[in-house]
Amino acid sequence: MAENNESKRVNPSEQGILAVSVESAAQATEKTLGAWFGIVRDVRGELSQRALGAIDWVEGTQQGFVRLARSVVKRTDDVVTAWIDANEQLASGVVRTLRSTGQGATFFASRTAASLTSTRRENVAQA
Repeated sequence: MAENNESKRVNPSEQGILAVSVESAAQATEKTLGAWFGIVRDVRGELSQRALGAIDWVEGTQQGFVRLARSVVKRTDDVVTAWIDANEQLASGVVRTLRSTGQGATFFASRTAASLTSTRRENVAQA
């Protein structure tokens, strides 16, 4: 498009002052418009990059929170599992202790009963 304008232009010395003024103003206006639209494009590009950066930041933050939540759930599950295991061992130990105590008490009671009955039998037999 600039080449078409160049081919139509007449040598400034062949034009009057009004024509030269209009031509100069038109060229300056074209440069100004080109610069302004260039600035607008630059601003658009920067805003786009910042928006994408913000989206990436939000996405990364969300992923970080998800990883943190998974870690909290895993660690909590590990602690709960340890407590369940400890309580199971405690309950099993109590049951084994009660069984042993019950067996010991039964043995003690039967020996006591046997010793009392055999003593009585001997006393009854001696009388």
